Amino acid sequence: MVDKYSKAATPPPVDVASVDFLSRMAELVPGIIYIFNHRTQSNEYSNRSLSELLGYSSQELIDMGDKLIEIVVHEEDLPDLVAYFDSLGDLADGEYASFDYRDYAKDGSVVWLRSIDTVFERDAEGRVLRHLGIASDITAEKQAELKLRRLNAELEAQVRRRTQELEDLNAQLEERVIARTCALREANRELEQLSYVATHDLKVPINNMSSLTQMLNEARADLPPEHRETLDWMKAVCDQASGKLEALVRVAQANAVWEEDFVEVDLAEVVERVLTNLNSQISEAGAAVRLSLDARHVRFRPVEMENMLQALIGNALKYRHPGRRCRVEVGSARAGNMICVSVRDNGSGLNLPSDLDKVFGLFQRAHVSPEGSGVALYTIRRILQGIGGRIEVAGTAGTGCTFSMYFPCAERSGT
Repeated sequence: MVDKYSKAATPPPVDVASVDFLSRMAELVPGIIYIFNHRTQSNEYSNRSLSELLGYSSQELIDMGDKLIEIVVHEEDLPDLVAYFDSLGDLADGEYASFDYRDYAKDGSVVWLRSIDTVFERDAEGRVLRHLGIASDITAEKQAELKLRRLNAELEAQVRRRTQELEDLNAQLEERVIARTCALREANRELEQLSYVATHDLKVPINNMSSLTQMLNEARADLPPEHRETLDWMKAVCDQASGKLEALVRVAQANAVWEEDFVEVDLAEVVERVLTNLNSQISEAGAAVRLSLDARHVRFRPVEMENMLQALIGNALKYRHPGRRCRVEVGSARAGNMICVSVRDNGSGLNLPSDLDKVFGLFQRAHVSPEGSGVALYTIRRILQGIGGRIEVAGTAGTGCTFSMYFPCAERSGT
């Protein structure tokens, strides 16, 4: 009996069933299975998928020999593929590498492949002799990727173009705004000059008429009744004309408040001047005025601040409640990014919100008596809106009300 381990031993029979199974499996796998010989630079084996994919017969691929790579692989990917094959020698046994490249089909069309390779056999010195790989057709994936890149490039180009258009439009808009602002400033300067001229030219004859009626009033006792009635009518007309002229000037000036004219305003000093101006009205009303100035400074025009406070305090005195002593509180405090300056009273109050439009309307009044021009609160609101502020009112009929003016804070404003 021959030892099964001796050289003369007969080799075991081939498992025909296993070979047939492997062959059928290789044919059914959708990818391209191949064995590449690094010495001959040709495929020693490939399943039929390679032939079907590229349109070459198996014999045509074999006949290409060491020219296979040069003929089939896209010229732009050939240097990288050769370098990739060389790098396979750095793989440890059992490791894998991957590479995407293009092949030319027999009809000239381009097919994208992704190869996953591992070392199959080394020579005695450890160099790669053969490697085993499986390549998958990723043409559809690459086409979708290239289409996506193209669409992204087109979108980026559109975004850049649209961004440039917006930048150009913004630049044009800024130029228009600057030009419009300059034109408005010039128009307002002219309006101020016109207001001054109108005030001077119209006030002189009105004041002359007022002086004449005053002189005539001194001899009132010597005048007959019909002349006294005419004198009263002339005085009322002069007072009306003077009031309307003053109101129109204030409305015109409300549109000519520029922030470059602003300075640091000391509220305590302004209130003191206002109380001095209103001293006779305060005495007549027997009013008690209290100050609560937690924020002392506002960046604004001193004259306008004095006019505003004098109008609000004057209204508190004018519309006092007949059944109780008039009390007025002037306050100021920081309110977020604003300085709030308020005037609170315990007077006749307002029927809010129904009276709101009348309170701030031009030439409108919420109270029938005593008389007023209906301009002061409108002017205050216009001025504050122009500088980014606002005026608010709260209260009820018969209990008094509070007017709150909000001024934007500035870096130089103090408290």
